[in-house]
Amino acid sequence: MKDNGKKKASSDINEVAKGLSMVLQIGINMIVPVALCLFIGYKLDRWLDTNYLMIIFLFLGFAAGIRSVYVITKSFYAKDLEKEKEAQKYFDELYAEHEKNASDDTDRH
Repeated sequence: MKDNGKKKASSDINEVAKGLSMVLQIGINMIVPVALCLFIGYKLDRWLDTNYLMIIFLFLGFAAGIRSVYVITKSFYAKDLEKEKEAQKYFDELYAEHEKNASDDTDRH
């Protein structure tokens, strides 16, 4: 019994570590594209003597960061989504069986 407690604690620590790494990845994947695009926009504005490229590149950086975060979170929750789909399929089959039994009972009476 004690061994199961150690396995559960180890599993909990692994889940916390995965969550922490995901939070750090999200932060990095939002900051880097925004900062890089701001830098590029600033340099282009100075080189071309304009005032609007930095704002355009800022929005491009935000879009790239959001897309990156979406890809990361989608892969992180893929396993949970599969378990949820399996559970939903089980309950759908159970509901269909219940409906079939209920209709059989009403047909008999």
